[in-house]
Amino acid sequence: MRVLITTWAWPSHYRPLVPMVWALQAAGHEVQVASQPRLSTVITDSGAVAVPVGPDLDHHEVRAKAMRGLPLSSVPQAPTAGAEMADWQPERRAKVARVFSVFTAYSDAMLDDLLEYARWWQPDLVLFEPTTYAGPLVAAALGVPAVRHTHGVDVQYQARDVAAGLVTPLARRLGLSEVDLLGACTIDPCPPSMQVDSPVRREFVRYVPYNGPAVHPAWLQPPAKPRICLTWGTSTSQLTGEGTFLPSRVIEWTRDLGLETVVCVTEADAVTLREHIGTEVPDVRIAENLALHMVLPSCSAIIHQGGNGTLLTAGHCGIPQLALPQLPDQVFHCKQMVKTGVSRVVPAAEASAETVRAELAKVLHGEEYAEAASRLRAEMGAQATPGEIVDRLEQLASR
Repeated sequence: MRVLITTWAWPSHYRPLVPMVWALQAAGHEVQVASQPRLSTVITDSGAVAVPVGPDLDHHEVRAKAMRGLPLSSVPQAPTAGAEMADWQPERRAKVARVFSVFTAYSDAMLDDLLEYARWWQPDLVLFEPTTYAGPLVAAALGVPAVRHTHGVDVQYQARDVAAGLVTPLARRLGLSEVDLLGACTIDPCPPSMQVDSPVRREFVRYVPYNGPAVHPAWLQPPAKPRICLTWGTSTSQLTGEGTFLPSRVIEWTRDLGLETVVCVTEADAVTLREHIGTEVPDVRIAENLALHMVLPSCSAIIHQGGNGTLLTAGHCGIPQLALPQLPDQVFHCKQMVKTGVSRVVPAAEASAETVRAELAKVLHGEEYAEAASRLRAEMGAQATPGEIVDRLEQLASR
């Protein structure tokens, strides 16, 4: 079986798909990953074959053109889990459409090259990440199944009708009347207790953390005092700017609690952090690009921004969580996460020394959070492995 995987060039949108890439390859199938050239190294680092399609785009330019001055803070929150935007007022839907126009722009840029390559390579199945609309478009043009692979909590499902309207011109360009952006089925690494209710056919799969190439640091040993992890993900600062970067303030608020703090951030965020707090802070270690699943087993809790990869990795490692979300998708993720009992949530705009310290104490010392974290870890571990999902994809392709 030939499987064409496609994603636009944003590493955090590709990496959740990597365990499925490995499973397909291990089962003997041919796998190729198509994206803009900028993602090629990320793809090949994961052990997959990269197929460059379309031009590289400047993400800040794409966002500026699509958002037209609309700040993310003014984007409406996603509807409650399972609800639709169909009854929203036009101006409210229009704001959401500006956000998803960013993804439409990437799909537009890669569509022609992707279709040309797919017609030559003749895949039996196209697997796509949820905001790469070029995937289901090309699959429909070729007449092969399209399979969606979520990153976690399915916030994209909430905007399905808005996205469908944005993709209509691209579908017509290919001679298609309509395209199902939800695909024939959805491979879903989110635990069922955290996922939205929907009529989507979901193949729940065990979450396997992957953050790119990793080296185990010598200092990563069992700590002498309680250790917490503080992270801000890989994308938040790029999308919201330095002014919304909270880790430096969180360190100030929690530095006298008798904890060891490991701050897992990108290289760019590490520079910002050192500018704010200095290079030598007792009991604080700044770890650049350290894979979360390596450090979390030694931690008693994690403080994070509410990204899918972060909260699922923490769930996989079985530790309580304190989230400080600020982007609309992060807020939605955290609403679903709270249902599992594993976390406390403080909206970033309401975060202060008093609230963060109080909420951190609850997740650190409340037995109910540790018990919920253990339940969530067990639930995630009970899902089918990526290898066990492969035969279901084979059956789909054969039909």
